[in-house]
Amino acid sequence: MIKIGRILCIALALCLIGNNVYGFTNKTLNEDATKANLEETYGINIVIPVGEEYTDYGDCMMVLECGLRRFQKGMIKEITKYYLDNKITTNIILSKTEKIGDLFYEYKLNTDSADIHLNVLKKSLYHDTCAASEESLVREMSHFARDYMFTIYGYEKIKKEFDKFNEGYSYGTWGEGYDKVFANKHSAMSLRDEVADLIWLAEIRPDLLRNAGNGDYSVIHKKIEYLASVADQCFVSVTPESRLWLEAIPQKPDEWALEVIKTMKEASLIPEEFDGVYNSYITKEDFYTLALNITESKLGEEKFVQSFEIINQENNVAIDPVKGETFVNKSEKIHGEKRLQEAYQMGLIDESWRSVSKENMTRLEAAKLFSYIGNELGMDISDYKVIDYNDISDVKETEKPLIYFAANLGLFDSDEADFRPSDFCTYQEAYMMLMKFYDILQPYKH
Repeated sequence: MIKIGRILCIALALCLIGNNVYGFTNKTLNEDATKANLEETYGINIVIPVGEEYTDYGDCMMVLECGLRRFQKGMIKEITKYYLDNKITTNIILSKTEKIGDLFYEYKLNTDSADIHLNVLKKSLYHDTCAASEESLVREMSHFARDYMFTIYGYEKIKKEFDKFNEGYSYGTWGEGYDKVFANKHSAMSLRDEVADLIWLAEIRPDLLRNAGNGDYSVIHKKIEYLASVADQCFVSVTPESRLWLEAIPQKPDEWALEVIKTMKEASLIPEEFDGVYNSYITKEDFYTLALNITESKLGEEKFVQSFEIINQENNVAIDPVKGETFVNKSEKIHGEKRLQEAYQMGLIDESWRSVSKENMTRLEAAKLFSYIGNELGMDISDYKVIDYNDISDVKETEKPLIYFAANLGLFDSDEADFRPSDFCTYQEAYMMLMKFYDILQPYKH
């Protein structure tokens, strides 16, 4: 990543007009419908200045949709409902700015409202706008979730446990050994800052937390586990089966997956940032990253690009919500973003991919993906034996053949009676499936 100080932000923005600052202007969007859906799904009010249209905030709507989806389904709605029952409305307030340095969210909890302010940058040379980053939104929503957990579970109870975790290290300073118990200097400022930071990082960058302390299980990971247990008691939508924030905890693979994981790593099929995550549920973004990694490995980069008519994406700009610094993200370095863009170009996923990329991958979706890729590479996906599963009656008739095809290839661990189409896949389960598919693809190499 290339870090650029605030003094260069304006010049950079002008130079990169046409590239994305979390802008999605290529997507046809019904802003009014998106607004209504977000308000209903999350129990929020989206507010714009009087006299303006929601069409001026298309980029912002997309960022809101993507960022809110990062949280466990139902969590945000539970908070807003609780506040509304206590006569506190939750508002996301949009307004325009001419300064790229103002592209940040700001959260304030008042006596009668919880307000998240968002400034949208209006490009003077074009008619579209740019919104603050998804990371900034998730950061402010983490403060929002923290306040709710403090209220429901109890600030003093959480403080008591964190005092034990901190082992004598005090808030408000930073010195030798503090990195053993705090994720960063900002987290060491206060308990309120630390809890919000841990939630934010667990949602947006679990790999950073997972690799804290050189990837060894540490105090920081104990704090994450504790906060997950608190969330379990604060939210009906969070259960142990949710595996909430497990990606932020260093994990060990099960013995049955060790050989496959080793083989895939040696073949550079698993990105380094996936190290230490095995028992968590895999996201759609990561599953697609791995699936296209193995496809490109079989075809070779040149053949892969030619076969699927892949168009390389331009660089884009993002803003660090803590440091207030602008970054140029090189697309080829962002594995998930790059692979999802490719999957969209290949026709494997539709235009909603940005908003659902952080959702977990189900077995049904994996079967569909394997069938689509197999078909593109010349496999006969009509060559299968029907399997009499007990639990696929609700699956669309057009999707059942895709399940049969993938299951006939032996890609899924099954008890032969149930396919479990809605079950999520763990990372190590995904590795097993993908390695089998990798071997099967050999005869179909272009």
